[in-house]
Amino acid sequence: MTELVFQGQNNQALTNSLLVAEKFGKRHADVIRAIENLLKSGSESTNAKLRSSFVLGSYEDSKREERPLYVMNRDGFSVLAMGFTGNKAIDFKVEFTSAFNAMESQLKEQQKPLSQIEILVQSANLLLEQEKRLGQVENKVLEIDARTKARPDYFTIVGYATLKKIKCGLQLASTLGKKATSLCKSKGYQMEEIPDPRFGRVKTYPLSVLEEVFDIPVN
Repeated sequence: MTELVFQGQNNQALTNSLLVAEKFGKRHADVIRAIENLLKSGSESTNAKLRSSFVLGSYEDSKREERPLYVMNRDGFSVLAMGFTGNKAIDFKVEFTSAFNAMESQLKEQQKPLSQIEILVQSANLLLEQEKRLGQVENKVLEIDARTKARPDYFTIVGYATLKKIKCGLQLASTLGKKATSLCKSKGYQMEEIPDPRFGRVKTYPLSVLEEVFDIPVN
């Protein structure tokens, strides 16, 4: 059988008329009628309080037809269950009460403030996750930068390093760029430039030059 009590949108422990009817062995229409009689049998102030404990909703039956259903909190169930008598009814009331207690305890645990250590651990995990995602995005941007240009056989220093999974900071990229520029000039190779949102414009070099440059020990 479905759980007797469930969590509502406002972190309330709730049940509904369909669950009550099923558990107590009653026709759902009779439970609906009992609730509607409760909502109009007391004084105006009492009825107003009861209306806050019952909310009219709907569900689809086995024929996929829409039927009325009441959702209720602990107070609403308690008032409704007063009219149910017999030994089995007492057992079922205890079951519902235990289910309400368990759900309310669970909801309180969820709302319990985090300790300072838990907050620090949670913050550290979030920062690590953000750093990881930023790294993935940056690598993707660099890879796109390296490939999307007029000469597919030309790469930037950082773009080539990214494609080859070589760590290359700005200082190392600058040093290797000077070596690549010198090598291109000595061999008569043409260099090109592409726009870069981070540095303005950056040079691109032939693949053969970059392969040679990245094998040169950096002093």
